[in-house]
Amino acid sequence: MRRRLFKFLNVLSSYPVLALLCLLVFGIFYMGAGTRSIEFQWQSLLSRSIELKQEQEQLNAELQGLRQSDAYKRSQIFQRQFIAVDAVVTEDFRGKFLSVFESQGWNLRSVKAGEILSDAKNGGKTGTAYFSAVEVAVVATAPIVHPLSSEAFLPFHSVDRIADYLWRKPPTKEIKSLRIDRTATDYKLSVVFLYPLANDHTPSDDPVE
Repeated sequence: MRRRLFKFLNVLSSYPVLALLCLLVFGIFYMGAGTRSIEFQWQSLLSRSIELKQEQEQLNAELQGLRQSDAYKRSQIFQRQFIAVDAVVTEDFRGKFLSVFESQGWNLRSVKAGEILSDAKNGGKTGTAYFSAVEVAVVATAPIVHPLSSEAFLPFHSVDRIADYLWRKPPTKEIKSLRIDRTATDYKLSVVFLYPLANDHTPSDDPVE
C-alpha cells in the first residue's frame, strides 16, 4: 500500500516538470517559426532591393545614352552656324564687311583671311580635323572729325554698333583682338575675327559610343 502511494506521489511530482518541458518545447517551436518568418521577409526585401538596383542601373544607362544623343544633336545643330572650309575666301569677307563698316563711318582698308587653324586627330590624316577655325584680320580708318558735318567721330560707339550687327548674322564668329589707334587726323581700327569652321568630315547620324 505504501509503495503504491509513493508511486502515485512520484507521478504527481513529475507533472510540473513535464509541463515545463512541454512549455519549453512549444516556446522553441514558436520562436523558430517567428525567426523563419523574419528570415523570409528579409530575403524578400533583399531580392526587391537587388531588383530596384538593377532597374536604377538600367535607367541610368538609358539616361546617359539620352544625354549623349542630346549633346551630339546639339553639337550638330550648333555646327550648322559655322562657316564651311571652302567658303574661306578673302573677297567674300571683304564684301560682307564693306557695307557694315562704311555705314558706321569707317573706311575699309584691308581684309585678310589667315591660314586655317586646326587640331588634327589620328596623326594628322586628311579628313580628321575635329576642331578648326580661321582668323580674318580687318583694318579700317575713320577721320577724327567728319569733313562735312564737323562732328567728332565716336569710334567705340561705332564698333559697338558693328559688333551688334555682326553677332546677329550667321556664321558664328568671335573677336580675337581689337585695337584702336589715334593719329593726328584719323582713328585706325585693327580687329581680328575668329570664325569656327565646320568639320571637314561627315559624321554619321548616330553618336559614336
